[in-house]
Amino acid sequence: MVGDIDFLFIFLVAAAAFSSAVFHSFSGFAGGLVLAVMLAPLLGIKETVPVVATALIISNIARIWAFRKSVAIKEYLAVFLTGLPFIVLSAYVYVSLPVSVVALVLGLFLLVSIPLNRILKKKEVKVGLQGLALAGIPYGIVSGSTFGAAVMLAPFLIGAGLAGEMMIGTVAMLGFSLNVTKTIVFGMSPLLTNELMVTGILVGLCTMPGAYVGRWLVRNTSVRVHAQFMEVFIASGGILFLYEAYQNWV
Repeated sequence: MVGDIDFLFIFLVAAAAFSSAVFHSFSGFAGGLVLAVMLAPLLGIKETVPVVATALIISNIARIWAFRKSVAIKEYLAVFLTGLPFIVLSAYVYVSLPVSVVALVLGLFLLVSIPLNRILKKKEVKVGLQGLALAGIPYGIVSGSTFGAAVMLAPFLIGAGLAGEMMIGTVAMLGFSLNVTKTIVFGMSPLLTNELMVTGILVGLCTMPGAYVGRWLVRNTSVRVHAQFMEVFIASGGILFLYEAYQNWV
């Protein structure tokens, strides 16, 4: 019976990883959010963040390699170097938070990210390296303890002239550096156990084939349908996390 439970658990985690990779390629920015929503019921809310951080290291390595000639180094450094201390601080605070607070923070961020993304898309922001550096501060604060913060950066990166493959390559580089930092912080705490680290590595490996399915879906699905689907999914995840927060409080 234990073997059956273990096999089912492995299958569900692998399916979640594969599906999230499909959604990541489909959306461009929501991979971490989707994976966190799917893994939370399987691993536990608080354990999900360090596992996803480890998995996204592998996922982003593949994307960096694919777009290695398109990374905008100056823009990447402007955002990451400014955001780094805030990433560390946010991740460190996350480790000490109770499960109910973690669920509340993740749930609220997911729900707020939907109107925030709509508002930012409407604003045609023109920014230079200094503007990107300033954007790195809230990016670091939010991304250290949640996922999907790259959505906040999208309009600023576009305003800096990044688009297409250069956008994807630069965001992948940011994601890699971000999640290496978070994994180091979590690894220095009791939160990221050896078992969770192995789980994160396996999840990361399972994300790789999903990228090709996601690419096919992008080429065969309208932008409007894609956007609506992602909003419904993210909203559902937000409600799930808020429900978990309520359950842990009562």
